[in-house]
Amino acid sequence: GAAPGRAARKYAAMASFNEDPADRAAELERMLVGHVCTLETAFGFYTLGDCRYAIGDYKGAHEAWKTLHEANITNALTDQALFQDGRALDASGDLLAAIHAYNSFAARQPEEALVHFNLGEIYGRLGQFSDAAKAYHLAADLDKSADLQVRRDALFNLGGDQTKQGLYLDAVATLTTLVGLDDGAGFHVLRLAEALKGAGKRDDALREAQRAVALLTKATIDGFDADWENERQTALREASALVGALEADLGARLGTTPQP
Repeated sequence: GAAPGRAARKYAAMASFNEDPADRAAELERMLVGHVCTLETAFGFYTLGDCRYAIGDYKGAHEAWKTLHEANITNALTDQALFQDGRALDASGDLLAAIHAYNSFAARQPEEALVHFNLGEIYGRLGQFSDAAKAYHLAADLDKSADLQVRRDALFNLGGDQTKQGLYLDAVATLTTLVGLDDGAGFHVLRLAEALKGAGKRDDALREAQRAVALLTKATIDGFDADWENERQTALREASALVGALEADLGARLGTTPQP
């Protein structure tokens, strides 16, 4: 099956909660009711958006962040509010408005890799794969961080989209770049093997599928995470099945039967 893409990610939050976010939201609502957004109240509106987002009130979060970016108090606050508003609109299901908020942010901060990644992720969900590809390429090119996390996630999603569309040679190129950066403990290598098989490069696909099995078999993370372990086992089953299918195919081409 198609691998789930890496989800849209968060800009560094300015607020942290030392108390229940619902209580904090109620307290801020009492303080801010009837107040316009000024330099004095701006951070209150920002935090209100964060608290509402944390409790799943995405429309309320949008209202708070929209108030803040429309007030345009400082460039930094407007940037933060636009980015967070994109997240809130996305979470509330208003994808076109989310794209508009993210594009407004990108017009102000064109070098910010993360906004292009989040745009790519929304375009992919809408099936607008050519817009998604442009956004992912930008995200990958702009990520200059030490861990290149945005670049890796952008290449992973782009390769997945290309595979879904049957653009197997493009997917092979994208995923080869990704695996060169990070084998993903086998997860990335499996996606490359699938793309190679789609592209008809069966011997290369078999080699990468075998490598994926070896990496996934010994993959570990710090601490136990049931979701990650389920994903590892699912990927390992997929990689093993792919090896089996490719070995059978190779046997048929060579006129031999693979050993049981």
